[in-house]
Amino acid sequence: MKKILLGMTLLSTIAMGAEGTNLYLRAGADINGKFDVIVDNDFIANKKKADKIGHEIAVEVTKEVLPNFELGLGVAYQNHGKAEKNIYNISAGQNITNYYEMPEMKSIPLYVTTKYNLPINTMVKPYLKADLGYSFNKIDGKLGIIDIRGGKRLNIPSYETEIKDGTYFGIGGGFEYNDFTMDLMYKINKAELEYGEKDSKKREKKDLDYSRITLSVGYKFNF
Repeated sequence: MKKILLGMTLLSTIAMGAEGTNLYLRAGADINGKFDVIVDNDFIANKKKADKIGHEIAVEVTKEVLPNFELGLGVAYQNHGKAEKNIYNISAGQNITNYYEMPEMKSIPLYVTTKYNLPINTMVKPYLKADLGYSFNKIDGKLGIIDIRGGKRLNIPSYETEIKDGTYFGIGGGFEYNDFTMDLMYKINKAELEYGEKDSKKREKKDLDYSRITLSVGYKFNF
């Protein structure tokens, strides 16, 4: 969180120190968030659907470099939640349930952002928007097998689990009204989950990309 605040403060300082720049503050919620499905030893570890509504906050600084075309930089904090568990074994007679516990994923993307304001002379100003950058990913928790017998959870060790960084991409459009903005964008954070037994030389590597539609609202400051 300190790194996020530092990045947002830095972009804000750049905006206030450069004439003719725009500073956008945005907050968004994800619609229909989806993860890649991980298959471990022929068992499906998770469902595609995220377990909760993801959310994000972002700061972007842009400058009009061509008529109606803005180019700039952005930084965001994104909480994706985790993939829904997939129960792969239920034995009602013996009261046994088995499933994988999934780690929660968060990202801090740093990206180049572009915004094209459609040349329409109205109070409501539509625009197209695209982001491209690098996603610094983090997980809370580990990938592990959960074994519940007779209503009691057995203590089965989790895999040693790491998440790799990857590309961040977003594209969509929205509208601006009296410096308030609202947009709808398709976004994806590329990530790779690496896991294995403790002290094992061989570790599994599986894609765990997160994609979604994000609805964002924001406000533009002019300097």
